[in-house]
Amino acid sequence: MMPTPDSSTDADRLRSLLASGKLMHPYLSSQHFARQSEPKTTTDDINSAVDVDVDAFCSDDVRDNFVDLAASLSICCGVSPPNNSASEDDSSFLQNFVSNEHLEREVQLRRLRLASEIGGNTVKDDDDDNENSNNNVYERRHIVLILCDGMGNSILQNTLSGDPSSSSSSSDTSMSSFFMRNNQPSRLRAVFPSTTPAALTTLATAAWPGRHGMPGWNLRDKKGCDFPGSQDAAASQPVQLLVLSDHIRDARSGKHASEMGFESWDDVFLEVPWARKLSSEPEHLKSASEKTKRTQTNNRRRMIYVNAYNGDDYQNWSQGANNEDKRKQSDATDFSAWFIGDDNAQKDGTIPPRSHSTLFETATIEETAFETLGKPEGSMAAVEYFRQGINVALGSIAKAEKHGESTFVYLYTAHPDKHMHALGVEHEEVRKVVRGIEGEVERFWRVLGNRETLLSGDYDVDESNSYESSAVDAAVVVTADHGHITVYENDMVELPKNILDLLEYACIGVHGKGRHGYLHCRAGLQSQLQQRWQANSELSENFLLLTIEETIEHGLFGPGCMRLKVRPRLGDFVAVSLGRKTLVSPSEVERFKESSCQCQGAHGSLLPEEMSIPLILLLPDSH
Repeated sequence: MMPTPDSSTDADRLRSLLASGKLMHPYLSSQHFARQSEPKTTTDDINSAVDVDVDAFCSDDVRDNFVDLAASLSICCGVSPPNNSASEDDSSFLQNFVSNEHLEREVQLRRLRLASEIGGNTVKDDDDDNENSNNNVYERRHIVLILCDGMGNSILQNTLSGDPSSSSSSSDTSMSSFFMRNNQPSRLRAVFPSTTPAALTTLATAAWPGRHGMPGWNLRDKKGCDFPGSQDAAASQPVQLLVLSDHIRDARSGKHASEMGFESWDDVFLEVPWARKLSSEPEHLKSASEKTKRTQTNNRRRMIYVNAYNGDDYQNWSQGANNEDKRKQSDATDFSAWFIGDDNAQKDGTIPPRSHSTLFETATIEETAFETLGKPEGSMAAVEYFRQGINVALGSIAKAEKHGESTFVYLYTAHPDKHMHALGVEHEEVRKVVRGIEGEVERFWRVLGNRETLLSGDYDVDESNSYESSAVDAAVVVTADHGHITVYENDMVELPKNILDLLEYACIGVHGKGRHGYLHCRAGLQSQLQQRWQANSELSENFLLLTIEETIEHGLFGPGCMRLKVRPRLGDFVAVSLGRKTLVSPSEVERFKESSCQCQGAHGSLLPEEMSIPLILLLPDSH
């Protein structure tokens, strides 16, 4: 992907900051950009100065991203992730995009290696000559993903590396921490923007934000084309898509997206969730040998989703449902099962032969009340509800273990993110939440290390039983969708009137949107916006104003082509924060001036604190 010769100064600053490590690219190392910034001696060298797809690219440049983790999990569950190449009906709007086969091959190999770590050895078809095939069955009996919202590596370091007033060294206290001992802190990076909608949609689809259509909160879009005097309902008003809610809706009017022209969830999300693909025979099996078909069909995993939001539109979509699916919601911590694409589920909940369908289950846990945040009861409740989720996960694994079944368990908690948004990163209640989560994960791992304890159903003990028993064949992955920083009142930046006069929509806000603000210009005023932005020292010194084309050229939304339907949702520019400064709306300025809270937690930009996320990988041999 070649940038144009007249690339803006802010694009140059972006490359320099990525090379220095002050900003973190989603999947390329700082060394890559450092090499690209070296003096060039020939015309060809100059033309390829920032091209991430040139021959100078090497395997060491690539870093694992959250999307690679999502892809490896889908592979372990028998689903091939989508590729990043463009098809004829879904090409990039960039005419000079060139796919890099070397990069694509390296990414694929990394995903398969991670899938092998998590899923264990593969069962291959004797007729399969491709040793790197992602169509193999992974033998690991149970795979568990625990996603702790906002718990980036910097948060672990701040909360688990020891009390500054303590006499013990930070290295000693870090080694005593279960998370710190088992973390691979330099291995995994968040997607950009480093926000929950972008990350969770990536987890559901194993696709980059530039492909799946949800790279942020409250994205502006509209359906249909207007004509003079037309009353055609197909030409709807612009909407601000809000997906992490009880219903997918327009954030401004509150109406369901379906009332605003988005007739199906597939109009909102542009990639199919990989869970939906489990309901039908995968394409690669249609031409496979009978042995491969039999092996993969019999090893389909029971899919179990545990969180406080099951039943919401977004959760139903991410778990593979269509709008038309009628799905029963579960009571707290009680399973309700359904079969995607199969109406023959037994009323008593027993499992039909695995060749019929893949069983899905949900369990809903409680969520912490907002008014308790910052108080001891808030952190206690957050940890207690997470404990409920851990016990539900253990119960589901025990049930499957008794029947000789394999599982994929996904446990999501909105903490410590929810606490940090309200209190900032450094608050003592945040420390209590993170340490409480760590203790529960350690208890979870101890129980999985003793099969008899697991099958006994007695999980509310803090030490494993004394009698010896074999460990359960389970892999546990603990990670986060993004990290966090603290934004103080004087870090909140309001756009001046001469900038607002040029905009139709400013997708900004203190908790995340304002750290990667999408700016939609009034038609034809893009150059005026750039000029006024650069003339404003507070804006130009604290934010990079990048055209969306520049962000795509630099691979911020992923290495592949961006879908045409994603592009209008991003506007004309993205304002990337370079520190704590965050763009806020006028209503937020007034609200936080009157608030007693001195700071807020935020995320969404490219700072290492926001982009570096843990990969805590617990494997059976580590017991």
